[in-house]
Amino acid sequence: MKTIRAGLSFSVLLILLAVAVFTVAARGETLKADARIALDAQGQHSGKFSAPDLTVNYTYARTGTDMNLSGTVRFDMPIRANYAVVQTFRLDLALADAQGNVIGQQGLASASDNDVGDPVSFSATVAVPEQTASMAFTYTGEAFAADPGDPDPTNFWFYPFDN
Repeated sequence: MKTIRAGLSFSVLLILLAVAVFTVAARGETLKADARIALDAQGQHSGKFSAPDLTVNYTYARTGTDMNLSGTVRFDMPIRANYAVVQTFRLDLALADAQGNVIGQQGLASASDNDVGDPVSFSATVAVPEQTASMAFTYTGEAFAADPGDPDPTNFWFYPFDN
């Protein structure tokens, strides 16, 4: 039992370090063109972001330099087909100017010990710099199987940045 806890603790530590590196590294990066979600200057808008591991349904209302952003994350295949629990999960938002240069970011949601079938909801007020033209979602997580004979734990992530 101590070995399992130590292994889980080490895995959680690695995820947290990866999140910390992302938080520092994202500023100054450029968003990939196909990951950018164009933002309208005013009004309420809804959309859907699809990635290999999950889908984010979101709504935002932008007024001046603030944006109220809310939504739901649902884990997709292959996570739902092969794993029972998302041990750790973090969803972030990157904001970019018209050229795709990241000018801000914010954490939106985190979850631990989440059943893969349960949605993760988020709601945040995001400070939006005046030159913001687009946003992109980014995430990291770790999923575990229900039984010891099932697939090994997996780390999953989406980083929408050019190298």
